[in-house]
Amino acid sequence: MTEFDIGEFFIWGEARDVDGEFQAVIVMRAKPPLASVTYHQVEKDRWFKTKDVAAAAAMESAKALKLAVDEGALKA
Repeated sequence: MTEFDIGEFFIWGEARDVDGEFQAVIVMRAKPPLASVTYHQVEKDRWFKTKDVAAAAAMESAKALKLAVDEGALKA
């Protein structure tokens, strides 16, 4: 697993198994001292037939989010 640093969080992409189908999700882990972890589905209502395809889609989305943050997407 590769974590990306995006300020107050570390993020990574992974697949979640839900009744034999898979979701691509971005996982956000708050930096210490906080320990909260949240999961965000990459594309609402999109399901994948294999875990590998979902994980690849999730990792690409995590990379895209990291790039957007690095380019200033969160700056007002």
